[in-house]
Order: sequence, then C-alpha cells, then structure tokens
Amino acid sequence: MLPILIIMIIFIRVKKLKPNAKLPPYGSLEAAGADLYACLDAPVTIAPGESVFIPTGLAMEIPKNCAGLIYARSG
Repeated sequence: MLPILIIMIIFIRVKKLKPNAKLPPYGSLEAAGADLYACLDAPVTIAPGESVFIPTGLAMEIPKNCAGLIYARSG
C-alpha cells in the first residue's frame, strides 16, 4: 500500500496592533514557518541569562488544532 500524503492549507488571521508592526513573511518556499520581527518603541538591552518579552505589535488567531510556536532565530 502506498503512503497517503495529506496537504492542508491553513489561514492565520493577523492583526496589526501598531502601525509600524511588520507582517510575518516566509523567508523562502522551503521555510517551515514565518519570521517575526520586534516592534519596539525604544532599544532593549538583554543581560546574559535574562529572559524578556519582546513585542511584535501583532495579534494572531491560531486555528483550532494548531499551535503557534516561537523559536530563537536560526541564522
């Protein structure tokens, strides 16, 4: 029996909360996810070992049965 390939197209609603927020683009056709950008009013300094929340200026509606994951930059 041949394997079954299921392809799903998922639409994610994105709302800009700040006018200077950048919508998340895909870096390439092979990209596994979209790139998020910081939307800052002032520079942020992060000390070694410190965790901080960095705003994107966006709100996203993650569809049911899906997950929104944020990973550290890969490059």
